Amino acid sequence: MTAAQSDPLSSRVAAWPPELRALVQMLRVALGTAGADGFRWPDGVDSAAFGEIVARHRVGAYLQHRLVGDVRAALPDPVREQLAETARRTARLALVRSAELVRITRLFASAGIPLLSVKGPLLAQALYGGVGVRHAGDLDLLIAPDRLADADRALLAAGCRRSQPDFELSPRQRREYLRLKHEFEYFNEATGVRIEVQWRLEGLPALGFEDLKRREVPGELGGQTVGTLPSVEHLIYLFVHGAKHGWCSLFWLLDVALALREERDWAQLRDTAVRLGAARALGQGVRLAEEVLGVAVPEALRETGTDATGTWLVTEALRQIALSPERRRGAAELLRQTRYQFRLQPDWAARCGILRPRLMSPACWKQVRLPDALFWLYYPAAPLLWALRQRGGGPR
Repeated sequence: MTAAQSDPLSSRVAAWPPELRALVQMLRVALGTAGADGFRWPDGVDSAAFGEIVARHRVGAYLQHRLVGDVRAALPDPVREQLAETARRTARLALVRSAELVRITRLFASAGIPLLSVKGPLLAQALYGGVGVRHAGDLDLLIAPDRLADADRALLAAGCRRSQPDFELSPRQRREYLRLKHEFEYFNEATGVRIEVQWRLEGLPALGFEDLKRREVPGELGGQTVGTLPSVEHLIYLFVHGAKHGWCSLFWLLDVALALREERDWAQLRDTAVRLGAARALGQGVRLAEEVLGVAVPEALRETGTDATGTWLVTEALRQIALSPERRRGAAELLRQTRYQFRLQPDWAARCGILRPRLMSPACWKQVRLPDALFWLYYPAAPLLWALRQRGGGPR
C-alpha cells in the first residue's frame, strides 16, 4: 500500500498480521488521517483472510460508505463484493433495529416505563451520519432499577424471549443477580433483534438513571422521539465499554476516533471521566485512536493515560486487538484478562466489582439447583463448577 500518510503506523501496529495492517490502513484512508492518492492493494494480503478480519472488527459498512471510489476500485473483486454486501446487510439490520427501538419505546411508554437508548441507532446518526453506516448490533436500553420487573413483563408479553438469565431466578438468586450483573437479555424471534435491558451502566455505577433521564438528549426515529444519554456521559461510556472489551473489535475504537474529531469541551469530559473513575479508559482509548487510527489528540487530553499504568493498558489492548478469537480462550488468557481489568479500575472497590462475577456466576445456579437456604454453598463450589463447564459439563 502506497497511501501517503500524515501519521505512519507505529512499529507495534506495523508488527500486526498483514490483513489487520491492511484494514488499519483502509480505516485511516476512510477517516482522512491517511491520503488516498496512489492507493493499491498490498502484496501478500489474502482476500479471504482479510474478509474474516473485516467481519471480526465489524467495520465493513463504514469502509463501503466512506472509502472514495478510486480506492474501492483498487480492491480485489472479492473484497469489493464483501464490503458492498456487508453495507447492504448492515442497512437492513439497522432499519429493523431502529423499528424495534421505536416499538419498544412506545411499548414502555404505554406501560409508564421511562427508558434511555444507549449507543445503537441514535449514536449511528450522531457519529456516522446514518443508521446504516455503523455496525448494527444489539439494542441497549437503560431503565430505572425498580422498573426491571415491569420491563420484563412487558417484553415477555410482547413476544420476546428472555435469553439471559434463561431460567427462573429464586428470590435469593435474583438479589445476587442484580448485584453481580447489570442487564437482562432478550431475543425477539420475529425480528431477530437482541435487546439488553440495563439497570446501570457497566463501569459507571455512580451514574443514576433519574439524573441521566433528566438531562437526556432527544433523538428521532421514524417520527418517534427517543431519549439517549447526555453527550458527555455517553462518550465516556463509549470509552469504558471499549476498554472493558480490550478494544478487540476496531469498530469500538472507530466510535471514539470519530468523536475525538468533533469540537467539544474536552476539559469538561476529562474532568467528568476522572470524577466517574473512568480516566484510565479515557486515556487508553485516546492513545489507541492516535496510534492505530492516526487521530489527533485534543490538547486537553494530551497528558491523559501517559503514566506507567496507562502505557501498559495501551500495550495490552494492542495485543488484544490482534488476538484471534481462538486465542482469547482458556484459563491462562482468563487470568491475563483479569489482570487487565484490575489495572483498568481506579481503586480496590472497583476491582472487587470485577472479581465478584468471576467468583460467582449465575451459570452455577443453573448447573446445580440449590434451595435459597443453601445458596452459600455456591461460593466454595464455584471453581469446580467452572472447571466442569469448561470441559462441556454444563452451561457456561
